Amino acid sequence: MAKQPKFDTLEKLFSTGKDFELTDAQYEKKTGTPLPKSSYYLVNKSALARRAKEKGYQLKVIEKRVILTKKG
Repeated sequence: MAKQPKFDTLEKLFSTGKDFELTDAQYEKKTGTPLPKSSYYLVNKSALARRAKEKGYQLKVIEKRVILTKKG
């Protein structure tokens, strides 16, 4: 079974009642676990999704972007 995230440090963010966002690295540092790889799972079934719903929040996932620039 996967390690459960520790949401203690996120409670302050939830309790503000304001929108907030976290990078993969920030989430892992605060909870001790990485974000799930599947966007569907993350938004619909993860521990974070359940906690967010309890607190009146919804999740959105913004995928990584790759930027290519032409040399010369």
